[in-house]
Amino acid sequence: MARVLFGMIDNRTRPIGGVKVIYQAVGALRRRGIDAYVASGVGMPEWLAGSRAIRDVEIVDMSKPQRLEADDLYVATDAIGPHRMEFMLARPDRRVLFVQNHNAIPTNTAVDWSRLTHIRCLTVSQYSRRYLMEEAGFRQVDVVSPGVDLEVFRPGRERRHRIAYMPRKWPGLAERFRQHVAGSVEWYPIENATEQETADILGGSSIFLNLGRNEGLGLPPLEAMAAGCIVCGFAGEGTTDFASPENGFWAAEGDMRGCLQAVADAAAAAGNPARAEAIVRNGQETAARYSLAAFEEALAAYIRRLL
Repeated sequence: MARVLFGMIDNRTRPIGGVKVIYQAVGALRRRGIDAYVASGVGMPEWLAGSRAIRDVEIVDMSKPQRLEADDLYVATDAIGPHRMEFMLARPDRRVLFVQNHNAIPTNTAVDWSRLTHIRCLTVSQYSRRYLMEEAGFRQVDVVSPGVDLEVFRPGRERRHRIAYMPRKWPGLAERFRQHVAGSVEWYPIENATEQETADILGGSSIFLNLGRNEGLGLPPLEAMAAGCIVCGFAGEGTTDFASPENGFWAAEGDMRGCLQAVADAAAAAGNPARAEAIVRNGQETAARYSLAAFEEALAAYIRRLL
């Protein structure tokens, strides 16, 4: 049986959504009878300990010499290095470039992307697909959006009036915003948290402030929607695939004044039960369209066509 090997970013200590998605992908494929592996030189990330994302995952230890068979399918990430270039070019039909963030194309300057534009590409949003085809010149780009584990991200039993946010997405920005937000509300940073810890914080918070920028898709606001938060903040690039006036309070990426207004609108909605219920319901319906189950089925169908 041909194997499917997903190249991995060597990260063990800092949460990165794209890493979790690869582990979810491999576990899902294995549960569907596909011989899939994470190809990693550093083993399982510490921050995924206890996560459902690592269920059924097998790792090929790339710190040791490994042999890829002729029929193995290699899935490279957008963090690919120049040392993989000739390897990718030498596998005519047994390679896929998995671009979870289209911004890797202009920022990963170690790679000459023009040599790879004929390679089959998989990405995570319609926005990323348009960029890859219209700006970067890739010829064949398919979309399978990653999903939210609705069994993990769900409303908690008790909810406090607080604004949860992820400082790593835009360091220092929330602190600047706090000075201009009226009223008494707790601000709760989510830092170095496991998946379950993140889910518990979101499930117990009334508001999630999305500080994401340059996103391929942006799972945190979708996870917050699933957890029953009123979501506000930036909607830019890949996030525009799902952000709407019905499911949150949004500002264009980088629009600081607009984002402050979005926070104020979210806080006002949290104090209006009927308005809050409508926004939360629409958000949960949005998150359901991006469920982990939907991602797993779509990815398995995509990979089977290539084997």
